[in-house]
Amino acid sequence: MQAGRYSGQCQSIYWKAALKYNMQHNRLYHDLSFLWPIVSPPEEYAVEARHLREILFGKLGPRRHTLLELGVGGGHLLSHLTSAFEATAVDLSEEMLALSAELNPNVEHHIGDMRSVQLRRTFNVVLAHDAIGYMLTEDDLRAVFQTAKAHLKPGGVFVAAPDWFKDTFQGPSVLHWIKRKDNLEVTFIEYVDDPDTSDTTIESVFFYVIKEEGILRVEQDYHQTGLFPKSTWLRLLKDVGFVPEEINYPPYQGGYGGNLILGVLT
Repeated sequence: MQAGRYSGQCQSIYWKAALKYNMQHNRLYHDLSFLWPIVSPPEEYAVEARHLREILFGKLGPRRHTLLELGVGGGHLLSHLTSAFEATAVDLSEEMLALSAELNPNVEHHIGDMRSVQLRRTFNVVLAHDAIGYMLTEDDLRAVFQTAKAHLKPGGVFVAAPDWFKDTFQGPSVLHWIKRKDNLEVTFIEYVDDPDTSDTTIESVFFYVIKEEGILRVEQDYHQTGLFPKSTWLRLLKDVGFVPEEINYPPYQGGYGGNLILGVLT
């Protein structure tokens, strides 16, 4: 038994070292950003956007409200909201902002960190969707909530969509699918695990098997994201000055997502 535990510890140490030092981080948002419209195409966000519109209209009334999206990424969800909202978008990645600007040409785009960006304007809605998953500590989450508060009108609504809660996360798990566009075929594989349950992060490895004009190559990508109990989200929102609420809707392919955390600014 002791030898088995020692072997497991060595494997864990090796795994962490391989991830942190041998793999590039967050490549999907930089040199591999051209894959984003293929592996997660805009049309797949239509149903979620409809749920979100219904929820926000239920809170604010059915009229054209102003909306700020923090961590807009490629703008796929936003592309289904621009007909109903006057939108502004922020992201840390220049490559992803360029994709969003091409898809959403009438939206104002800004480079910025959701923890600290200051546009000096207020909106009816601040949306941080699943990009908020890259907040790794409670201080990070609190900073995003403060950013949202600073950009909301009284009675405005903040929305986040964490992929996972610590209460229900089960790992390790593997998600995979195949997508095609023009002469490109991409098999996307994600391995996700929580190797240290004492902290507030989980680790994912993305593999992209890319076939282009019969030529095959494989790319790797490492991501670290936050994992918090549901109670932490609700407590921090309340501490910052929101009335928090949890809403569930159908999850994404693979069973993750489907969580909305709302906060109405008092």
